[in-house]
Amino acid sequence: MSREEHKKYPDIVPCLVQPFEKACEVGGRRYAALVFARRGPHILFAAEAARRFGVGLLDASGSVRHSTQYPTLDSASRAFLAAPVGVDA
Repeated sequence: MSREEHKKYPDIVPCLVQPFEKACEVGGRRYAALVFARRGPHILFAAEAARRFGVGLLDASGSVRHSTQYPTLDSASRAFLAAPVGVDA
């Protein structure tokens, strides 16, 4: 992959973590979310039941808060990397 092609894709590699599962709630529905990247309080997750990806905040109690879902990993990754790291959960 050329350098220009590589820049087209969000680089989440430095943020990857050992995957772990957390409960997530959207619209009154709870489902399992597989967290696979973390940057400060921000997490990037896959919601298999919803067939979407999401970005949210992991608070001090380990709960997912303020999550937003995206149709693709690319769009979720861009939102994840754009989130300000100094924001507290």
